[in-house]
Amino acid sequence: MVTASQTHEHVSLLSNREVKLSFGRKIAFAIGGATSALTSTVLAFFLAIYLLEVAEVEPLYVSVIVFSGRAWDAITDPLIGYLCSRTHSKRFGQLRPWLLFSIVPMAAFYIGIWIVPSFPNTGTKVLYYLVMYCGFQTALSAYHVPYTALTMHLSTKNEERDSATAYRMAVELASTLIAAIVQGLILSAKVTKPECTAGQVDKPWLTDEKDAYMIAAFTVAAIATICALVAFLGIREQKGILLPKPLSLWKGLKFVLHHRPYVYLTMFYLFSWLGTQVVAGNFSLFIEYVMNLRGKFQNFIIVLLVSACVAMPGWQLASIKIGKTATFVIGVLFSFPGLISLLYITPNLVSLMYALAALAGLGTAVSYLIPWSMLPDVIDDAELEFGERRESLFYAFFVFFQKFAVGVSLGLSTVALQVFGGYETGACEQPESVSETLRVLLAAPPVVLNVISFWFVWKYPINKARAFATRKTLLESGGTAVDT
Repeated sequence: MVTASQTHEHVSLLSNREVKLSFGRKIAFAIGGATSALTSTVLAFFLAIYLLEVAEVEPLYVSVIVFSGRAWDAITDPLIGYLCSRTHSKRFGQLRPWLLFSIVPMAAFYIGIWIVPSFPNTGTKVLYYLVMYCGFQTALSAYHVPYTALTMHLSTKNEERDSATAYRMAVELASTLIAAIVQGLILSAKVTKPECTAGQVDKPWLTDEKDAYMIAAFTVAAIATICALVAFLGIREQKGILLPKPLSLWKGLKFVLHHRPYVYLTMFYLFSWLGTQVVAGNFSLFIEYVMNLRGKFQNFIIVLLVSACVAMPGWQLASIKIGKTATFVIGVLFSFPGLISLLYITPNLVSLMYALAALAGLGTAVSYLIPWSMLPDVIDDAELEFGERRESLFYAFFVFFQKFAVGVSLGLSTVALQVFGGYETGACEQPESVSETLRVLLAAPPVVLNVISFWFVWKYPINKARAFATRKTLLESGGTAVDT
């Protein structure tokens, strides 16, 4: 039996043959990343307005649904990771079975989220969406946790794994845009200014919107399912790869928190991503109630995401030239004038709103790209400090904090709409306080949260020189440094 000490806690080989991944294998792996990117993008931008406007769930209950989903994630993510480490299939391997058996429930629960049930009371409806949302998050974790872990099982060569990861990031980026376009085109045919009777939205008008969201759900679920099947059929787990012995959740948390650079990186990513998700979660409502452009919000979302996709290569080049932390600060500061302008913009300035959406995309791009590009530097640094490399552990907690930020931002935003805005479920016209609350939500929290993140950026100790020296030392000593 080979022990962890014999492998020096590194990814090791039992054979001398190093397997080179074919282009087809890399593409199949990358396409698998579209499954979570497609569904997560739609939920981030469209869930709030759907639950409030179409399903007519009160804001307080929306926050309960989202917060409960995040709390459930805190249980399911490590549990699925634990179960994956103890799965063994002679035919499919250790992780690929999870991809196969999570596809159907993931699609079913996702579609269930976008169906409005005809339950007679609010409590039953809230329970329905709670089950659908938590069920989807569980199924998504059952897919995404083993899918990301498959990176370490694709090849025995670091260069091949890094190349496959680069392909995956590119596909995920394109998938966010595809999700917005598909969802937007379907909704644009049905979503119009509401028809009202006695101050309440007419039910026939709501039926059209319900149908539109359901069609979009089936379409996105079908694309996501095909992508997952491509990944399952196209990926092969390489034999002869030994990984570090898995740690318990508590020991794993203690391990990553003992590395100070990781703590600083996680905290500045958490606060920055919180600000980004406040904008994403309330953007559709802002377009509807502040700009009075019901049925047009999907156009602005597409502009925002196109801007983010176009900006990614530029921010990447900037990070090489001036450093990652400097690029992050400059990129975020660049978005501040646009966010503050949302406090004062009026409905007649539609062209300006499109420009501000593009500006918000620049900030979204840098908030996503830079922290994730810094994570390999932190993992290298931790390997040099502790003498063992646990990539999956660092990535797992990073993903958890990312999902936590999404839940907290959406949950608190919907509470603010009811407490401060006086949002009235089912009403044809909302009070002016809703518009004012949305203005503040899209301007103040993102700016404040990003300013807080700057403090952690300032404390972050790994600069370009230190990262280079660390990689050089690891490569010379036979470590597994990643060239970022």
